[in-house]
Amino acid sequence: MVLENLSWSWFAGVGLLGILFVLVLLWTRKPRYRRHSIMTDNEREFYQRLLAACPDCQIWPQVPILALVRLDAKEGSRAFWMAFKKVSNTRVDWVVVRDLEVVAVVELDDRSHDARKDAQRDKVLKSCGYRVVRFSSSRRPDPWQIHEAVFQSH
Repeated sequence: MVLENLSWSWFAGVGLLGILFVLVLLWTRKPRYRRHSIMTDNEREFYQRLLAACPDCQIWPQVPILALVRLDAKEGSRAFWMAFKKVSNTRVDWVVVRDLEVVAVVELDDRSHDARKDAQRDKVLKSCGYRVVRFSSSRRPDPWQIHEAVFQSH
């Protein structure tokens, strides 16, 4: 029989080529995307209270931190890239804006928030003169409480 004359190394080679072919197909597969909501249900509910608390303001959701700050280092330098890496993929939950000036950055803390990363982001924003106001998702402040916190000493 013909199969008896073929060596095991030949079968192993063909098998390896087959596996390699499948891996190449998987590796070169185009990424697929699906629609995703800007806010969670919890954030949507809080957003309605935030709108009621700040009727004369615009509320911008999910703002990249790099829209709010500029890195104070020579572009391309090691310091620049270290600072960029810390903030490049971060966003703030909402920016409260009146007359195109930022009044406050508002964060809604829930299970998904990482306290260490939040503290770092708050430090960066405060160093640039922004007021960061945090609300606990579990407390559910009313619009008046939100207004007081956002406009405190403003």
